[in-house]
Parts: sequence; structure tokens; C-alpha cells
Amino acid sequence: MTTRREFLKSTGLMAAASMAGIAGAPKFAFGQEAGGKTFIKVFMRGGADGLHLFPAVGDMIYYQHRPNIAIEAPSNDANSALDLGGNGYRAMNPNLEPLMEIWNAGHMMVAPSTAIEEGNRSHFDNQRWIGTGARNNFIDGYLNRYMQNNLGPTHPLRGAVLGKSSISTEIRGSISVPAISNPSNFNLENRDLCGGDGCSDNQLTTLMRDISAHDVDVSAMEGAVRENQLVMLESIAEVQLAGTDYTPSAGGLEYNNTDLGRGLKLVAQLLKAGVPLEVAAMDWNIGWDTHSNQIADGADRFIDQDKGYHRNMRRGASDFLTFYRDIADMRDDVVVLVGTEFGRTVIENGNNGTDHGHGGAWFAFGGPTVPGVGPDVTTLDISALQRERYMPMVVNYRDIVSEIMIRHMGMPENLVSTIFPDHTFTNNSLFSRIA
Repeated sequence: MTTRREFLKSTGLMAAASMAGIAGAPKFAFGQEAGGKTFIKVFMRGGADGLHLFPAVGDMIYYQHRPNIAIEAPSNDANSALDLGGNGYRAMNPNLEPLMEIWNAGHMMVAPSTAIEEGNRSHFDNQRWIGTGARNNFIDGYLNRYMQNNLGPTHPLRGAVLGKSSISTEIRGSISVPAISNPSNFNLENRDLCGGDGCSDNQLTTLMRDISAHDVDVSAMEGAVRENQLVMLESIAEVQLAGTDYTPSAGGLEYNNTDLGRGLKLVAQLLKAGVPLEVAAMDWNIGWDTHSNQIADGADRFIDQDKGYHRNMRRGASDFLTFYRDIADMRDDVVVLVGTEFGRTVIENGNNGTDHGHGGAWFAFGGPTVPGVGPDVTTLDISALQRERYMPMVVNYRDIVSEIMIRHMGMPENLVSTIFPDHTFTNNSLFSRIA
């Protein structure tokens, strides 16, 4: 088996990494060695409709609010919802069928009405506020603050954005993390090196080329360049080594070539290679902003294998199952949390779609996740809705994230107010399963 040192030497990265380390060690706070716990946050950007993902089939008012786009209760029809058991109030969208293997194994939880308490109906505002953990655009992301406040041994891949090349708000901050779309596409942000709005112009690989061509004076930011160069070189070496001749152990399933599929595959590769990846952020983007056409054409109103929304929903569910199988021996050490910036209106609009709302469905699997449906509404009656239109917030997303950090990652509970400023933690006991 090729060792990391041999790989570095063969690719010519070892000398560069060593020189970067001598030039200036990175100013990082790190939390764990290989074999520790991992927290993966997946963002459904666009405002996923929680009532479409997990329909309230046990409430006849659901069908009154959605006469055209409601999913029928579980039956033998392929377009009907999938039975989640329990009291029968909630079911699962038929396109999420691959998740049923995780559900039936007792490793999955759904929090069907989750939100940020002080949010609005702007995609961009809510995504930023959820990412920072407060209605504040100028503080580091909550995953970065977690890393800053939990100290331990160093590793450049303690945190990462995986499957895409832009840094997610949740993990952006003073600890440098790479964004890795695939083993040959890396990006890195550091505020010391930013020259444009939101760091959109900051790609370290481009900067390194300019340095080698003597086209840029780096004397004023030498420390930041050295620090980021070390993270980049070490990350490239780790990821390339982890991905060498990699085949998923997933019973014949393969990851899709999407942001989500690439990201989950990278996590599996890194964890199996012994990389102490602690927190990762990635996206599951399929067109969640469903103002129209939440039903497919033809007889199969929800099962559309050829295009768009429902097909990509099934692909994402398949990627989660592939990952779940692929990390079979590590499931107790990994929690995957999937959430969105807001849900959608309970009442359908005139275009067979739904508009921006409030409470939305979040779900999680792995680690100490308690199986089943978490705190939920008991009725969709107009009187129980926010502004007579929106799902109310039954669970604050900060409490879900905090509980994962406390119960799974081992963070002291008194740090919650640091990770989420001015927030008082409510324990919903969603992550208290004993493995």
C-alpha cells in the first residue's frame, strides 16, 4: 500500500509541503485524530418543500390545502407516499425511496417543521443567517466557530467544503478550509487575500501561479500566503491519495456525478484513508424553488425518471444510500444533517407549485440519531399556521446543530452560546441513541 509520504514524494508535493511548513505553521485550532467523529451538513438551497418531502398524509386538511399536488397515502400505487409507520401522520415522498433502507434500519430522523426563528422569505438572507448562526452577516460560520473553540492536533482537512468549489457560509471563517469539487479541482478562501465582494475572486491556485510567474508582490501578505499554501498542498496530497483506485463498498451502487454525489464520495474516501475529517459542508441542489410544476406530466404525477425535480430527488436519495452503505463500519461515527433555508406555503398556488414559506423539513441519519419523526405540528388547520399560510417553527435548527455538536462531537454544552450567539439551547433528544 502506498504511504502518504511515498505519494507526496512521487508527486513532488512533499518538498513544497515541507517548505510551507517551515516557512510558517498554520494558525489553526483542531479537534480530533483519525477515527473520531464527523459531522456533515448538507444544504438544500432553494427552499425545499417539507410537505412534499414528508407529506402529512394523516391529515385530511393537507389534501384540502393541496388539491392538485398532494401525494396520496401509502398504497400499491408507485406514486403514493411511503409508509413511515408511527402514528401514520407523516409519510415519505416516493422519490426518496432509497432512504427507506436507512429508515427501516432505525438510523434516520425527520424534524418536519424546522426553521430559523427570526428568518424571512429571502433565499439569500436566510442562507446567510443560518450559515452564520445569527442574523448577522459579519461573523464566521457556525462550523468554523466550532473548530475555533475545540482545540486539538493539527490537520489541514479537519474541515472542508466537498463536492463544489465555493466556500459555504457555515464553514467560512478564520480557520482556512479548502473547497474540493473533485480530486483535481481545489479552491481556498482566506479573508486576508480577498480583493472582491464575498471573496469570489480568491482562488489560491491562481495566486500561486502568479507568484511563480513573479506577477504579484506578496510581501504584505506573506504569512497568509504561506498558511494557505500549506493547507492547499497538504489537502491536494491527501485527497489524491484517498481517491486512488477507489471503489465504493455499496452493493453495486455508485455515486452520481453531482455536487452531492461527489461530496459524499469524497467524505467516504477521506474517512477510509484515515483522514480526521471533522466537519464538512456540501449542497444538494436540484431546483428546490418550486413555484410551479411540483407534479410531473402524464400518469405518473410524481415519478419522473427522465428530467428535473423528481428525478434529481431520487438521485440524491440514492447518493445518501450509497454513502450509508459505503461507510458501513463507520456509521456510528458519522452524522449527516440535511436542511434548507425555509419551507414553502402549506397552500398550493395557481401554478401547481408552492411559494416561499417558513418551517421546512430537516432530516438526519447516522451516529446517535434517534429514529422516527421528531417534534411536529398536530394539524394543518389555518389557525395553527404562521400567518395562516406557513408551517410554524416547531424545532429551531440551532438546537438540532447544537445537539449534534454536544451529543455526537463531544462539545461542552456551555459553548452553545459561543457557536450560536444569544441562543439558549433546547434539548429535543433527537441524538441520544446509544450505539
